[in-house]
Amino acid sequence: MSEFLYDSDKDLYSLLSLTSEATPADIKKAYHRLALQYHPDKHTNSTPEQREEATRKFQSLGYAYAILSDTKKRERYDKTGDVDGFEDFDDMGKEGWDAFFKELWSGVVSSKSIEEFRNEYQGSPEERSDLINAYKKYKGDMNLIMENITCGSIEDEPRFIEILQGAISSKEIPSYKKFASSTASAARKKRRKEAEREAKEAEEMAKMYGLDQKLLKNNDDEEQLRQLILARGEKRMNALVESLEAKYGGSKPKRQKSSKEKQKTSKKQKEICISE
Repeated sequence: MSEFLYDSDKDLYSLLSLTSEATPADIKKAYHRLALQYHPDKHTNSTPEQREEATRKFQSLGYAYAILSDTKKRERYDKTGDVDGFEDFDDMGKEGWDAFFKELWSGVVSSKSIEEFRNEYQGSPEERSDLINAYKKYKGDMNLIMENITCGSIEDEPRFIEILQGAISSKEIPSYKKFASSTASAARKKRRKEAEREAKEAEEMAKMYGLDQKLLKNNDDEEQLRQLILARGEKRMNALVESLEAKYGGSKPKRQKSSKEKQKTSKKQKEICISE
C-alpha cells in the first residue's frame, strides 16, 4: 500500500471512527457515511490543498473498508495490526487501484442506500453534532461548513444557519466574524449561483454520458446522481493525481530497498496508484 494512501501509525478502525468491537453492519455504515462526506465532488470549492486532503482521506477510508469488511483480512489485521502483505493489494499499479476504488464505491453506495442514509441522517442529532463540529473546526466559515456536511445541499443552508444561530444565542458555540460575513446576503447568493452552475454542469455531463436518457427511464434520480458522481469524479481525480504524484509518488508498499533498486528508482519516474 503506498504510504500516501495509508498512514501506518493510524489504526484502521479509527479511520472509520470505530473500535475493534464494530460489527460488519457498523463498518459498512461508517464507510458509507464518511465516503459520502470526503468524496472529491463534495469539495469543489475548497483549496487545492484541502481537496488533496479530502481525496487522501477518501482513499484511506476505502482501503480500511476493504480490509475490515473482509472476514479473513480483518482477522489477520486484528491479530497482527499489520497491513502489509495482503496479496490482493501488492503491486496493483495505477490501473489496479483505479478499478479497485471505483468498484468499491459503486458496490457500497447505491441509490437505495443513499436515500435510506439521507432520511435517517438529516434532522438527526448526529447531523446537528456534525454541523456544530464543522462550525468550530472552520471557525464559522459557511463555505467550508457546507462542503463538509454529509448530504448537505444549498437547500439545507437556511436550516443549518438557523441551527447555528440558535446555538450561538444559547452560548453553546462562540460567535465568529467569519460566520457573519459568510452568511450575509451576498455570500449566500454567491453560493447559490455556484450551486446552480454546478447543477448545469452536471446536467450537461449527464447528457454527455447518456445518463439522463438511460436512467431517467427508470425514474431513478438517485442512481443517476451516483453514476454522475463516478463520471465527474474520474475527471476530477485525474487532475488531483498529478499534484499527489509530484508530492508523494510511489506505487508499492513501503519496504527497504537495495542499493540497486535505489539507483533504478532514481532513474525513472515513480508511478502513482490512486484513483477513485
